[in-house]
Amino acid sequence: MISLFFLSFLLLTVLWNRYYAAHWNRSLAVTLNFLQDFVYAGEQAKMTEQIENRKRLALPVLEVSFHVDKRLAFHDCENTNVSDFTYKRDIFALLGYQRVTRQLTLDCTHRGYYRIDQSYLASFSLLHHRRYSVDVPADAQLYVYAARTNVTDILLTFERLMGSVQCSKRLLEDPFAYASIREYTITDPMKTINWKASARTGDLMVNTFESTHTEKVLLILDVEDSGILKYEYLTEEAVCVAASLAQKMILRGMDVGLCTNIADASGANAGCTTYTYLAPANGQKYLTDIERLLARHRLGTKVLPLPTILDTFAGQSMDQTKDAVVIFISKNAVLNHTAIETFIGRQRQAVWVVPYPHNDPCLIRTSDNIRLILREVNDV
Repeated sequence: MISLFFLSFLLLTVLWNRYYAAHWNRSLAVTLNFLQDFVYAGEQAKMTEQIENRKRLALPVLEVSFHVDKRLAFHDCENTNVSDFTYKRDIFALLGYQRVTRQLTLDCTHRGYYRIDQSYLASFSLLHHRRYSVDVPADAQLYVYAARTNVTDILLTFERLMGSVQCSKRLLEDPFAYASIREYTITDPMKTINWKASARTGDLMVNTFESTHTEKVLLILDVEDSGILKYEYLTEEAVCVAASLAQKMILRGMDVGLCTNIADASGANAGCTTYTYLAPANGQKYLTDIERLLARHRLGTKVLPLPTILDTFAGQSMDQTKDAVVIFISKNAVLNHTAIETFIGRQRQAVWVVPYPHNDPCLIRTSDNIRLILREVNDV
C-alpha cells in the first residue's frame, strides 16, 4: 500500500512537472516602463514592473530579473547587485488571472540615455527540482538630461554683445515690438506719431520699433578630452553649459544652432569620423532634439578635434549662421585657440566659455571681438 502511494505520488509529480514546464509561461505578460520620458541629472525617476498571469494556472514562485546601466541606482537596494550593470531581481507569487504591479525609484545621478530591452523570467518545478526560464523582450527607455547650471554671467555678456550687434540689424521694423519714442522727422509716416507724447512735449513724437531680424545664436560645443590626464568633469560642465544656454535662449524666442563633435544622436554614425550640426531654430521640439543629443554622449568617447570641425563647417554651413553670434564652449584653450581666432576673424563677435580646474586658471589672450569667460569647476 505504501509503495503504491509513493508510486502514485511520483507519477503525479512527473505529470505535473511536465504540464507545468509546458504551460508556466503561457499567457504571462511582463511590462517594464519608466513613468517619465526624461528627468534632469540629480533627480529621481520612477518605473513600474508589472506582471500579469492571464491563465488559471497559479505560479507559486516567479523570478523576474533585468539589468540596466550601472549609472542608474535603485533607491531600494534590496535584491540588487551592481557589477558591470545594475542587476535587479524580484520574486513574485501569482494566482490565476492575477496582476501585480510594483513601483521602483531610481537615483539618476549621471546624464545619459538608458534603455531596458530584455527581462528574464524563471520558475521552478514542484519541490524545486528543476528550473525553467525564458527571455522576454522589453522596451523601457529614459533620457537623463544634462544638469542645469548657472549661466547668468554668460547671458549678461551675450546681452551686452547683442546690444552692439543690433545696431547693424535694422532691416525692417516690427510693428508689434515697441522700442522707444523719438522726435518726428520728415521721413516718418504719419501712422507712427504718438499723439499723447506729442501733446505732453509740445513737439511731434513718433514710436520706434525693434528690428524684425530674429536674434540668432550658434553654440559650438567641444567635448574632446584627448590628453594624458582626463578631465571628464570639465567636459561634463561644458555639456551642462550648452544645455542650459540652449534652454534659456530658446525660451526667450531666439534661434539657436548647435555644432558639436558629439557623434550623431541616433548612434548611426557613432565614432570619431563625423560631427553633428543642428541648424538655428527654436521651439520645444527643437530643444528636445538638443537635450537628447547631449544626453546620449558618453564621456571618454573619441571624437573629432574642434579645429577639424571648424574647417569643415566653415566650408559647408557657414552661410546659414553668418549673422549669428557664436558662443564657443571648450576647455581645450591651448589646442583650439588659433582655430577659434581664425574661424571668427576680425569682423564677427563671439563669446568663448572655458571651464578650467580649480586653482588652475587658463592663461590665454583673445582678440577684442572675442569675450573670454573663464569658468572654474571643482572636481566633486
